[in-house]
Amino acid sequence: MLQLLTPIWMVLSAGIIVPVIIHLWNRRPARILRVGSISLITATAVRHSRSWRVSDWWLLLLRCLLILLLALLLAEPVWRQPLASRHQKGWVIVEPAVYNIFQPQVDSLLLQGFQLRTWDTGFRHCRKEELSAPPADSAPLPYWTLLRKLATKVPADFSIYLFTGNQLRRFQGERPALALNLRWYMAPATDTLLQWNAVSYPLAGDSTRILYGRSSPDATFFIPRDTLTTDTAGLRFTVYTDRFPDDARYLQAALLAIQQYTGRKIKIVPVANVAQLPAQQDWLWWLSEQPVPAAVKAGHILKYATGNPQTNNGYITGTDIRIFKSIQAPDSIPAIWRDGYGKPVLSADYTLYTRFHPAWSDLVWQESFPQQLLQLIFPAVTDPAHDLRRIDPAQAQPATGKSRHTTGSMEDIPLDKACWLLFMLVFCLERYLSLRKKVTRDA
Repeated sequence: MLQLLTPIWMVLSAGIIVPVIIHLWNRRPARILRVGSISLITATAVRHSRSWRVSDWWLLLLRCLLILLLALLLAEPVWRQPLASRHQKGWVIVEPAVYNIFQPQVDSLLLQGFQLRTWDTGFRHCRKEELSAPPADSAPLPYWTLLRKLATKVPADFSIYLFTGNQLRRFQGERPALALNLRWYMAPATDTLLQWNAVSYPLAGDSTRILYGRSSPDATFFIPRDTLTTDTAGLRFTVYTDRFPDDARYLQAALLAIQQYTGRKIKIVPVANVAQLPAQQDWLWWLSEQPVPAAVKAGHILKYATGNPQTNNGYITGTDIRIFKSIQAPDSIPAIWRDGYGKPVLSADYTLYTRFHPAWSDLVWQESFPQQLLQLIFPAVTDPAHDLRRIDPAQAQPATGKSRHTTGSMEDIPLDKACWLLFMLVFCLERYLSLRKKVTRDA
């Protein structure tokens, strides 16, 4: 049956009122009366006759049909029909990056009558030329997600040949149990070795630590190397205590633990007076309910939220850190930490809606307190392109099981080409009749 992917465009069909009005406004020259002498005829204004009737039905119908076809094209028509193995041989789904590796197998299957489909959520019909260049998608979906989507598109007995890579980073989440007649072929692993400088930072002494990354199909690991350097500039942390000296002591203890663990060169400066604040620092821990002065500059500023504290019996999500009191915050704001009720505890702009104090939470008593701050200060920066690890093909095969979508699978056949052809035929016919009428009138 006919389906429209974007039916909102069908409102353009109301435009047929324009040619209808034009054809109804039928204005013709007045009838000419032939007489033998014009001596008795006085000059009068030129008159036209009007009648509310259509004289060119075919032109009107063709012009209305053009408008309807244009609206239909914009609405993206497809013909939806049941997908069954008796109607099609099967599908060949190829990831563009591995097409050159499996080109002989793919060409052989296409000659047998299989259809070539794209490896995305639409699984649309495509040509081999579209596989020559990989899509510019920096964050492709995991394979498990695409397989679950595929199970909703085809019946259980439908033959599918899948050709993909076997990079470990593309296998995320739980392996699904699907009822698919699937034959999955993965690109063989190569002996590629990738090396890169992951990160470098100054140590407490006069040296710099550089982490070198190494990745191969078997493993990814990092090798630290310490080198001498003349640039010994470290990180500067400023802790503004204001009326919260106890909070500052807990925070300083956690920052010192981070310094000892990483060996980084970090200078921690506690400040109780705004006038003593340095003009520039890497991190400013603003333990105050007063606004941060505009003249103070910092790479990052963590500040206390202001407002009335409320009782909170939740936990920070993913941890066993209890929250006793917090300040209400909108649920919609982006957050780094949230409680079990979905309320922000630390927003993305580093606003803390609790306090570094035992009366507000047991964060400062937890062994994970320095670890939480470490992830905040030095977030892990990973580039998926550096991970060359491969998965064993035996582990990649989805588990055999019953799928909830084994029957009633439908296929969408695009009708845009047919609509374009019909549109051009109607347009040419309309132009022919219009020009023919003009020539006849001039004659």
